[in-house]
Amino acid sequence: MTTTSQRRRRAARARDGMTLIEVVVACSLLAITLTGLTAVAVRMAERSRSNAILDQRTAVFLQEINRVEAMPYDSLTSGNYLKSDSVRSGPGYYVWTYTVGAPVLSSTSGVLPYRNVTITVTPRQAPTKALSGTVRRSRSPFSAPLNVGS
Repeated sequence: MTTTSQRRRRAARARDGMTLIEVVVACSLLAITLTGLTAVAVRMAERSRSNAILDQRTAVFLQEINRVEAMPYDSLTSGNYLKSDSVRSGPGYYVWTYTVGAPVLSSTSGVLPYRNVTITVTPRQAPTKALSGTVRRSRSPFSAPLNVGS
């Protein structure tokens, strides 16, 4: 016959370890959690890529604005400098276009005639995210090239 201590040992042995159902439930919870974390990581990567495209687009836009501001007023309409072009910057290509407006003559005394130059920079990877701005350019009021002398 079995004694009480033997019965206790058998009951303790039967409870040692994990059952198959516990393992399946644990694996299912782990899979659900990892799937959710993967979705968050994918969204963060997409936003990071989109931000990189927009940052590069803004850098190209500011570069073109600086170029237009540095050009002599008389060369705005010559057609040699302000042409549509593209450049590779960072992960992709960016296309810029210019539109030079007609000279605007102001009736107010002391205001020089000016032209509006519209610059548009469009990333090829995301054409709907174009950036556009207008620069007002006028002829220099000084006749000396470096503003020295008279």
